[in-house]
Amino acid sequence: MSFLIGSAGQVALSIFVAIIALMVMILVHESGHYLLGKALKFKINEFSIGFGPKLFSKKSEKTGEVFSIRAVPLGGFCAFEGEDADSAVEGSFNSQKPWKRIVVLLAGVTFNFISAVLILTVLFATYGYTLPKIVDLNVPTDSAFVQNFEEGDLIYQVDGKNVYSVIETNISTLLSGAGETAEVVVIRNGEKVSVTVQKGEFESKTVDKDGNETDSKYHGFGINIGYAYYRMDLFEALGRSFIFIWQLVILTFKTIGGLFTGAVGLKGSVGGTVTSVAAMGKITMTLGFRGVLLMFGIMSASVALMNALPFPALDGCRVIFVLIEMIFRKPVNRKVEAIIHTVGIVILFAFAILCDILNLGTIARLF
Repeated sequence: MSFLIGSAGQVALSIFVAIIALMVMILVHESGHYLLGKALKFKINEFSIGFGPKLFSKKSEKTGEVFSIRAVPLGGFCAFEGEDADSAVEGSFNSQKPWKRIVVLLAGVTFNFISAVLILTVLFATYGYTLPKIVDLNVPTDSAFVQNFEEGDLIYQVDGKNVYSVIETNISTLLSGAGETAEVVVIRNGEKVSVTVQKGEFESKTVDKDGNETDSKYHGFGINIGYAYYRMDLFEALGRSFIFIWQLVILTFKTIGGLFTGAVGLKGSVGGTVTSVAAMGKITMTLGFRGVLLMFGIMSASVALMNALPFPALDGCRVIFVLIEMIFRKPVNRKVEAIIHTVGIVILFAFAILCDILNLGTIARLF
């Protein structure tokens, strides 16, 4: 019973941390809108974390701005005066020059992107970046074969191509695509070492679920791969953070494209807010504080990316409406734009709820 209580407590704590991470990333995003809006003299009516009924609210006597925390932690907003309708009030959103509006609209995405870069840089420089590790060497059939890999090597580069993670570690692709010989950079005893490796015939043993061993032979480099962390210096970690985020972008667009082509299904592949929080909570349980940093980095990058998409109600779509106004010297009817954004947010909420319902089994299996 104590184990169950402890386990349940750990699950609850990990989910709580994930929700806090989501709210912090939303706070960072909305702070971008707020701070740039203040700097460019926009009138702000309310700054809120969450949607729905207010749990906490305080109004500034000096500026009249309302700061709120609301019941549903699925987002937030920085409400500008006259954002969805023309207003005669000084500093109203649509009375500002288009370039100012674009700067303010993109500020949230920018703040999230910067925070993701900083968090991931700290993660890779302190805890390390995931790289494939050679955990075992197979026995060559030719006793004269020279194996230049060593157990414990971290594979950093193959034939001039860096090994990355996120979408895939791509080590299998790189090694299988290499010729009979390959130039490989490995991390050995903390140092980068360049070695020339070659393929050969190797013996391999496989063990089935009943413990029966089967001997086989194959042509390859004769290594078995696991994964380990490699601590990078500050500048290398900074560069790798940009690549990590770019891979998340690629993965996101592949997933979106797959939804339209049918290659990706909603069940098991795309999750709503609850699924995402559960997955991030699992990462925290598994990896500890390393997982917390990873979770914050992924969430911040994801919030930036999703808000940059040109979908109604998101910042990317609002920027498009401002660009249309700049090009045609006339805004889209404000009421029409407001309706489009309202429909968009309803669709987004409905989609997130549908994904969570379809993935209830996945959420349960996470814990």
